[in-house]
Amino acid sequence: MAPPTIRYATTGDSLRVAFHTLGEGPAVVMLFPYHVNHLALNWRVPLHRGAIEYLARYFTVVNLDFRGAGLSERRIAKLSLESFSEDIDSVLAQLQLHRVGLCAMGPAGLIACDFAARVPARVSSVVFIQSGESEANRRVLNLRHMNPNVEAQLRGALFGGLHDRHTAAALAAVAREALQSDALKQWEDILDGNDLLSMAARVTAPTLYLHAANDDLVPLTAGRALVRRLANSKLMVVPGNSGMDVWRDRGAVQSIARFLAQGFGVESEVQRAQRKARKTRGDLPAGLSEREAEVLRLLAAGRTNPQMANELFISLNTVSHHLRNIFAKTGAGNRTEAASFAHHHGLASEDTHTPRSLVTKPQV
Repeated sequence: MAPPTIRYATTGDSLRVAFHTLGEGPAVVMLFPYHVNHLALNWRVPLHRGAIEYLARYFTVVNLDFRGAGLSERRIAKLSLESFSEDIDSVLAQLQLHRVGLCAMGPAGLIACDFAARVPARVSSVVFIQSGESEANRRVLNLRHMNPNVEAQLRGALFGGLHDRHTAAALAAVAREALQSDALKQWEDILDGNDLLSMAARVTAPTLYLHAANDDLVPLTAGRALVRRLANSKLMVVPGNSGMDVWRDRGAVQSIARFLAQGFGVESEVQRAQRKARKTRGDLPAGLSEREAEVLRLLAAGRTNPQMANELFISLNTVSHHLRNIFAKTGAGNRTEAASFAHHHGLASEDTHTPRSLVTKPQV
């Protein structure tokens, strides 16, 4: 799928804020940490793109680059939580959206708390992913002042995972290009000058907090501390070593969609759509998983392994893993036999890459 079209909203102080949308239905704003704001490059991060595309099956997913970052206007005088809220407001005003869900990752939880507390009537619910206070996370970010390339590579490895080099490299690219040094320093000042736990106590919207169980960068104790401060919160612990592992967990991603839908009163519709999707996966021949079927369709279309990796935004190692499973399940001895199996079972002609909106209840 081609990247969504980049559009621009203008703030009250005449700054241009870049954003894009995908999907239809109730609106969900995804908030990436300020230091990894870059719409074009985040689209190339496999797990980020996968998360956006999945949520776009049910919602209008809104992504933006805050002022001073990514594709937004880089010339800024002063950065603050108030300016971040103004950027969100400007995008929502252009889209004529009055009530939204928020999905905040890492330190972007600070922005989500501020916005949800500032305009509570406009926020239906908030999802936090690995947003607890972390001195280690700040120390990693501080490395960007000394050697941006080293920090970018370290960030990619820590968050993407050493086993997923494709995601790690894509995350490193975002880190290298997201911010200039003046904006980075102002973001660090915001992190140091605001207490996340105190701000969380002002949030009244229902919240879901997801945390990878074995993350050393943001310890689970920090996540639990944040949950205790949120007035109406649930904690979901997911197996994994970093926040990115939340997006690798199918059950966690489904729970995020249902929780956001609940805030708009359309949870039952999302649940029905998810059950239908599970039934469809169960009808695949030879016990193939949904992802294996996608790989098999591309194989039948003549794609090479690197082309599959690029199109599905997964690593070459993951493509090879899926192909081994496909050969074992279908009994194919080579790619030609696997392609023949796909054509025989009607898999070669199916298109699974166009997200569909399954929730069409009007925006409230």
